[in-house]
This record gives sequence, structure tokens and C-alpha cells, in this order.
Amino acid sequence: MNAKTHFIFDLDGTVVNPGTAIPRCINYALKKHGVKPVPIERLKRYIGFSLENVFADITKRKDKRFLKTCVDAYRERFHKEGIPEHRLYPGIVGLLEAAAKNGTLIVASIKPQVSCEMVLDHLGIKSLFGSVYGSELSGKLGSKPELLKHIMKKEGIKKALIIGDRGVDIEAARKCQCPSIGVSYGYGTKEELLAAGADRIAETVGELRQCLLTTA
Repeated sequence: MNAKTHFIFDLDGTVVNPGTAIPRCINYALKKHGVKPVPIERLKRYIGFSLENVFADITKRKDKRFLKTCVDAYRERFHKEGIPEHRLYPGIVGLLEAAAKNGTLIVASIKPQVSCEMVLDHLGIKSLFGSVYGSELSGKLGSKPELLKHIMKKEGIKKALIIGDRGVDIEAARKCQCPSIGVSYGYGTKEELLAAGADRIAETVGELRQCLLTTA
């Protein structure tokens, strides 16, 4: 394998499991705004999407100021209680260590960069990544295609392997003319990933490891 291979990983649903953290933070914000909480299992379908869009969908409101206060409330809980609620997928550390021997690992998440770094620090895996990229708190770089284009330009990358669990990750890879692997152990279904145009599907962390180690 070429030592210059770049592996660009989505964070939530791909490297880390935020299955209780994100829904609890959404409900915290909803409660603070007098909106009835939503069952955690139903909220998991929102993982991987922009918070503003999530709150707009749940509350059926479009008022930017209101949505911003929801996002601010979400982050209030996220940075205090949400970080420790993140878990690593079993086997992911070994996968990252093996991949790091063959290339450069980069995180690309629409989560704010500061939040990404806090999660990775808490889980003790930040050092495995050459770079960590997220959105800005202002909302800039809040779409996956915009973020990937920014990363590739800044890092001087012409082609990278994109790994993610949602269709938006795969669609962003296609827009950047990069190959992709969709992971269906996260929050997107195999059907969603295939419909978005994933080149390969990994249903488990073990399958993802095989895909990465056999990709030139």
C-alpha cells in the first residue's frame, strides 16, 4: 500500500458511538424550550445531520434565532455531560492503529472542531489522527462536501478514501471524486449507503478493517 494513502473518517457512527449522548443533548435543549422530549431511539435517526436542521425538523419552526438558542442549549449539555457518554466501537482502536501504519488518518465531521477534539481526547485516540477537521461554531464548513473540499485543499490531497456511515458522507466523497466505504454498523442503513453510491460496504468494524488493509 502506498504510504501516502489518506483515510478520511467521519466521526459519529463511524469511529465513535454517540447513540445516547446526542439524543440526550437534543432532549435537554427541547425541554429547555418547552418542547416535549422525543424517545431516544427515535432521535438516533438524526445522528450525522446539522443540529439546526434537526431542531427545525423536530419543532417544525424555521426561526433562525430560535434554532440557534436550541443549538446553544444542546452544546451546553454536550460539553458538560455529553462528551463522557461517547463510546468507541469495539475493535475500532486496532483498526485505526493498523490503518495508521499504512497511511494518514484524518477526521472530517460536521460536529464543531472543538467538540471533535474533546471527544477524541476523552477517548484517548486523538494521537492516531494526523489532523482533525470539524465545522466552525459560526456554522462555516457545516456541510460535508464543503468540509471535504476544504480538507483536501488544505492538506494538498488529490484523492483520499472516505469512510462514513451516512449517505451524505458518500455523496460528499463523490462530489470530491474520491472512493468511499459506507459503514452500515453506524446510523445509516446499507440501502442508504448504496443509494448514495458507496463503492464498498462494511457491515462490521472487522469488515472495514479488511477493506482498509486491502485498499491500495
